[in-house]
Amino acid sequence: MLTFKDEQQSNASAGLKKPMPNQFSTRWQTAREALRWRGLLFSSLLVAREILRPIMYWHAWHVFHTDLRRPLPEPYAKEEVMVKVFARTENTEDLAAQISSIGNIPLANVNSRFDRGDVAAVGYVKREIAGFMWMTFADGMDLAFGVRWIVHPHEALRYGSFVVPRWRGLGIHSSMNRALNGYARDRGLTQTLGSISAVNPQSLNLAKHARNHKVMTLLLIHIQGINRTYCKTTGAPFDSRFVRAAKNYVSRAHDAVSDDI
Repeated sequence: MLTFKDEQQSNASAGLKKPMPNQFSTRWQTAREALRWRGLLFSSLLVAREILRPIMYWHAWHVFHTDLRRPLPEPYAKEEVMVKVFARTENTEDLAAQISSIGNIPLANVNSRFDRGDVAAVGYVKREIAGFMWMTFADGMDLAFGVRWIVHPHEALRYGSFVVPRWRGLGIHSSMNRALNGYARDRGLTQTLGSISAVNPQSLNLAKHARNHKVMTLLLIHIQGINRTYCKTTGAPFDSRFVRAAKNYVSRAHDAVSDDI
């Protein structure tokens, strides 16, 4: 599942391109953030995964569902958070540019999500965007390696959660999660789904706090040379929640894969 300084907003609105970040600097900052929030064990697993990338790559998720017929847990943010849910029916051009910049998501991908009917919950702290989380109502959304979600008509899928580094560790995520669950319930849906990386302890705390029911653990291992993906699930059958794409998976520059919810 936004850096929102006035200067950046103005540049995005004017269509100005920001300078490309130094690749080494960006990777180093990402590594430091991972070590800070994931700890040594999980950070070491992620480093090993990157080292093995030319040969194989893997993801492991826990899949949770939230029953919207039950009372929704209150958020536990340590800051006052104002959350607004945006849909394409509103003027989202500036917001799309901000999400693209802050979340490092191609602008075309952000616009395609809104065009598909997805909504974005955006959390503001002290009038500054602190994070965002997406929700889709469409069946067949990509997870990774050609594996797609099964989303039934009475369900919605929460995904792509992101919190700006300076606001992490304050429970901002819980406020956006509560807003999207409330939005789905108001639309008459009875359940929302979400996947949380098994190596993301911060996001797993949200599910633990909300007492969400874990329905499945999914492991995907993609072997690069032979272009094969191996799937392993526990808790429920693979085809109860996922389906493989009809065509062979082709790696893209910006696969819709995230280690966040």
